[in-house]
Amino acid sequence: MDELKQAYETLGLPENATREQVEQRYFILLKKARSKQTELNLDEITRAYNLIVGVESEKSTTLEKQSKVNYFFYYYKYHVLAAIVILIVAIVSVKGYIDRKNEEANKPPLDLAVTVFGNFYNNDDSSELLSRNLLRLVPDWKRIDVGISYIPKELQSQQDIAMQQKGMLTIMTEKMDLMILDEKNFEQLAKQKAFVPLDTLEPWQEWNRTPERIRSVLAEEETSSHPYGIDITGSPIFDGTQIESPGEKRILVMRAEPPHKDKALRLMKLITELK
Repeated sequence: MDELKQAYETLGLPENATREQVEQRYFILLKKARSKQTELNLDEITRAYNLIVGVESEKSTTLEKQSKVNYFFYYYKYHVLAAIVILIVAIVSVKGYIDRKNEEANKPPLDLAVTVFGNFYNNDDSSELLSRNLLRLVPDWKRIDVGISYIPKELQSQQDIAMQQKGMLTIMTEKMDLMILDEKNFEQLAKQKAFVPLDTLEPWQEWNRTPERIRSVLAEEETSSHPYGIDITGSPIFDGTQIESPGEKRILVMRAEPPHKDKALRLMKLITELK
């Protein structure tokens, strides 16, 4: 099991780290690798992550007591399947990127990009319907792109893991202005300072009049928490969209370094003023 021990060392975690700690550390290292803040590369990080996740998944099945020979074949079969799934996700992502580029030529200029990220069920029309609802708030705009990344609340299968990795890839590569998240993903990303603090924005005094809607988080390397999100659960912008989230809060944030900050602030104010 020296390979597993090395995998934990690569991620900078103890061998008794929880699944949630592994997931959170994986995201942090991906972000640092992308910004060249660590000597590790994406392949090393992903290899260590997949090794740990593979062993943890194996522990939760009835295969715990299988022989060393059977374990060897089962273990590497998992990695082959994981590699295939990741390859498929990459191919789909590249194809989607190319398709979106081709569609851009026939669309009006982009006013704003919004991403719904978390444990939110939806159908094929949900993105377009939410975009229409948002455009009604700003009739002078022509285009609001809405993307929806479904992230399962619990990672119980290889497909769930692939969905989460695809969501992380979206956050790392896509430029977005506003995000709507469930509480779990909001807290994890806010800790990485992925959002603009609300108290640095002009409407903060107005937003702070309803403190029960404000969501604050203690980010990494900070000594005090800061407000990053506004609870918009039940907002009419979701009317008719079929974006379902039983028991989940919907938290509105502005992404750090948004491409269209002035417009993002304008729409954020309009959304929070709705009853």
